[in-house]
Amino acid sequence: MGLQRREFLTLAGAGAVSTVVLSACGKLGGGTKVKGPTIGMLQMVEAPPPTNTRKGFEAALAEAGYIPGKNVNFIQKDAAGELPNTTLVMKQFVGDQVDMILAVGTPPLQAAMKVAPATTPVLFCYCSNPWGAGAGTPPGAVGQHKPNVVGTIGTNPVGKELDLARQINPELKTVGLIFNPGEPNSEYEAKVLKEEASKRNITVVEQSVANSGEVLQAAQVLADKKVEAFVKIGDYATIQGFGSIAKVGLEKKIPVYSVDADDIKLPGCLATIGWAYFDDGYAAGKLAVRVLKGESPAKMAFEPLTKTELMVNKATAAAIGVTLPEELIKEAQKVVS
Repeated sequence: MGLQRREFLTLAGAGAVSTVVLSACGKLGGGTKVKGPTIGMLQMVEAPPPTNTRKGFEAALAEAGYIPGKNVNFIQKDAAGELPNTTLVMKQFVGDQVDMILAVGTPPLQAAMKVAPATTPVLFCYCSNPWGAGAGTPPGAVGQHKPNVVGTIGTNPVGKELDLARQINPELKTVGLIFNPGEPNSEYEAKVLKEEASKRNITVVEQSVANSGEVLQAAQVLADKKVEAFVKIGDYATIQGFGSIAKVGLEKKIPVYSVDADDIKLPGCLATIGWAYFDDGYAAGKLAVRVLKGESPAKMAFEPLTKTELMVNKATAAAIGVTLPEELIKEAQKVVS
């Protein structure tokens, strides 16, 4: 697997890390390895947003004729939500001599930039901060990024999230934000959110967490501080612990907004606005196809996402005593009753 014995033994004693080591050895998406390129695919957690993004990537490759088990090999893994695992898995990919790496998220991309040789193409998606991951400098045009890396930029539309909250409550002055500052994606999006909030004269009340197990208590603390809404950014701790935020919002009758479409299903989530994750992965897959057919990533630009999806939950609105504007309901791509 390309790991030194000491490193392997150290990591094997680290709980979640050992699970990744043992489960990651040689798993192919199509079963037995076939003749064709091998793509190592890593996401931070197994959750709907990154998983749907990866499925979009796979769909774009299938549309171009790259079928697992027939003419392409997928090695698909997740890091179990642990940052050290991203580096470990990337080292495994290098040891397996994969022909391409797909980094689904900022932490996997950061690990790829540290570990992957310059000769291995790295594609990324579901990524809010490729700059912080070391992939290049904004906006990622030709010549502004490492020559072996290209992908889609998915910094969440947190300004639109605040506008959505203000549309429902024109008097909105404070929002509560829970995030893990140890994640490069979260730290970046928290900064963007605060900048956007300042433009709108909205105060962001922060509560930091180290993992998803701390999210419930953080939400309760913010509720006690009388925040007028909860907002979510691209953060793995709150992806896993979002149910706790929705629960507190429902109990305390505080509107909860998210950038992840799948959250709209949870009682307590009032509305979401964010990227279509399948489309994100699909766009990255189209870039990958170009690379697989011989085009150099060095001659390609990073592609920012532009299309957002709006969803609202009428049942949550009724439960917390909020009236959704009719124009907002008509604009929504999905309405949960």
